[in-house]
Amino acid sequence: MTTEPIIESGMTFGPYPDGHCFYIEKSQTLQKIHKNTKKGEGIQIAEFLLLETKDNQVTIFIVEAKTTSPRPENSNNYIDEIKEKLANSLALFVAIYLQRHPASNLELSDHFRQFELANVKFLLILVIKNSKEDWLIPVKDALQKALKPTVKIWNLAPTSVIVLNEDGARKHGLVQ
Repeated sequence: MTTEPIIESGMTFGPYPDGHCFYIEKSQTLQKIHKNTKKGEGIQIAEFLLLETKDNQVTIFIVEAKTTSPRPENSNNYIDEIKEKLANSLALFVAIYLQRHPASNLELSDHFRQFELANVKFLLILVIKNSKEDWLIPVKDALQKALKPTVKIWNLAPTSVIVLNEDGARKHGLVQ
């Protein structure tokens, strides 16, 4: 858990209320997993998870940040990397929530533990700092297509994949 701002890709995310941000990229569980893997076999993971409760609906934002994105015709590897990070982060969070790793239950705040996981809405968010609004559309389309199996497996809403630039992230309260 962190209440400190998270600096990623030239943007300042947070600070967020105590216990509402899980810096999964720096989690002890991920560090232990990486400790037991060979070089190049580590798990790609998003930056952080943010918990929001509004109108009795619990939402967890899984956030990945990038400075730029490639041209659409050169974006396959980029989209695959983002897809992997977001899907892995969802799976690792659920594994931590279910205490599948020793001592992982110590990583999540009571805020993350106080709800029934079955009722949580997940949003998979990519924030691209230096992107114009119209550049976001092809990236979002490609990411939605790549994440379609994840969305179906987890029964997420079709609108659960979101691509924002820094201004959009600011409007959603993600960055300062």
